[in-house]
Amino acid sequence: MSQQNKEIKINDNYKLTTEQAKKIIDALKEKVNKSNLTFPSMGEKLEFDVFVKDEGTKCIVNIFRSSISKEKCTFQGRTYMNSTPIMRLDITNSTHINSDGTKIIGNHLHIYNEKTEMLDAIPFDVNRADLYEYCLEFFKRFNIIREDWDIIYQKEI
Repeated sequence: MSQQNKEIKINDNYKLTTEQAKKIIDALKEKVNKSNLTFPSMGEKLEFDVFVKDEGTKCIVNIFRSSISKEKCTFQGRTYMNSTPIMRLDITNSTHINSDGTKIIGNHLHIYNEKTEMLDAIPFDVNRADLYEYCLEFFKRFNIIREDWDIIYQKEI
């Protein structure tokens, strides 16, 4: 089996453990295709693969833009096998309610755990000027490495 197509060992129910998800999130990742990224316009999405170093597998990164609000966006990292979301950043002005009833108003970050999967979130209170900066912060937290991202980004008025 080639290094790039190595499978992640998962439990019998095909559900990741918290430890497996954390290991994937913490691993350094590199964009597979070295071409520029064009940040999606309102109502559009972008998807690309990243190679997970030391794991020998891939993940998928998605950027979803709202078709209604130019400030609303979702950044997500998920496993290649089974397409399990393991990290998601929601840039929003809405309220999120966790499984224990706690409320988060505004931007929040979901990190996979085997108990609640992606139901719970933590506040993501980073003052950023635009979605481009949030995108770079998500890439950083998902451990995607690259010196210069070459993201084509145009602010929408």
